[in-house]
Amino acid sequence: MQSHERRPTDGVFTYFAIACGVTWLLATPLNLAWMRHTTPPPHALAGAGLSAFGPLIAALVVAGRQKRLGEVFRRWRTNPSWIVVALFTPMAVHLLATALSFAIGGKPTQWFHPPQTSEQVAALVVFSLGEEFGWRGFAHPRMMDRYGLVKGSLALGAAWGLWHLMYSFTPGVGTFDPFVFGMMMAELPLYTLLVTWVFERANRSMAVAIAFHAGGHLDRIENEAHVDVRIHAAHLLVVAVLAALAARSLAKAERPVAVTA
Repeated sequence: MQSHERRPTDGVFTYFAIACGVTWLLATPLNLAWMRHTTPPPHALAGAGLSAFGPLIAALVVAGRQKRLGEVFRRWRTNPSWIVVALFTPMAVHLLATALSFAIGGKPTQWFHPPQTSEQVAALVVFSLGEEFGWRGFAHPRMMDRYGLVKGSLALGAAWGLWHLMYSFTPGVGTFDPFVFGMMMAELPLYTLLVTWVFERANRSMAVAIAFHAGGHLDRIENEAHVDVRIHAAHLLVVAVLAALAARSLAKAERPVAVTA
């Protein structure tokens, strides 16, 4: 039977603290400028951009101290088909959600939400690289060792959602949006099960993790207005159903194989 004994020296909670602390600290000046309805100073804009690298910085600090940086940054080999699957999975999920929303009377403004500004293109690159070396390269194997593939994914997703706290403020206004934060806290643990399902089958390749994250930015269904909540409810339902299927598959993979005489 596979053991998930806790290892107090794995540094995963130190990683979470540093990742959140760095990101929240760097993102706060921009939110404060919005709240005061003032023009954000250059350092606030720069800090907001660098805030995406909180998970990467945390992984460098903790894994570097443990002399285990190779485990985070050197795992790339996989079947290229898994990179394609990872890149287009978020789009397929979003398309299913949009179709379901339309079927129940919703009126989605778009069926596809690609990056439309230079800032959104930059976010695709910056957040994919800034986050995934931390969440998947560092935290994923440690959480799976501690709690198993299903519980570990849910716990990792919850931490990932909490990390987004400072990104839950309305741009230009600075008011905290509980709907945005609540949806992230509900969806990201479920979404992490999908990432884990692909990531584990792809030899835990960082190319696959980065591709999956980039796919989410290539089609950001979150950009749909909150006025018609049907599309967001449909998205949560689709993710929940697919996450349940992924969890069932992951649980089967963890079961010990019966040995017959």
